[in-house]
Amino acid sequence: EKVPELELDGKQLTDVKSLEKLSQLKHLHLNGSGLTELPKGLEKLTQLKVLWLKDNPDLTKAQIDELQKALPKCTIHHNAKK
Repeated sequence: EKVPELELDGKQLTDVKSLEKLSQLKHLHLNGSGLTELPKGLEKLTQLKVLWLKDNPDLTKAQIDELQKALPKCTIHHNAKK
């Protein structure tokens, strides 16, 4: 629960539900993780300050905008083109 930063770049993730328990997470790296949609539960990480989602080509700007509304204090780095 007290993990402040987690780097999962390049991991082929399909589910990150277990991250919901990391209530103190402030920095999360999911670059190049093969995400086709934003994992459920990210919006519950209310302490998150920085989220990296670059190089996940299937993610859309609309998905990221929706997450940004849920996490207004978080800076989300992405390169979504859709």
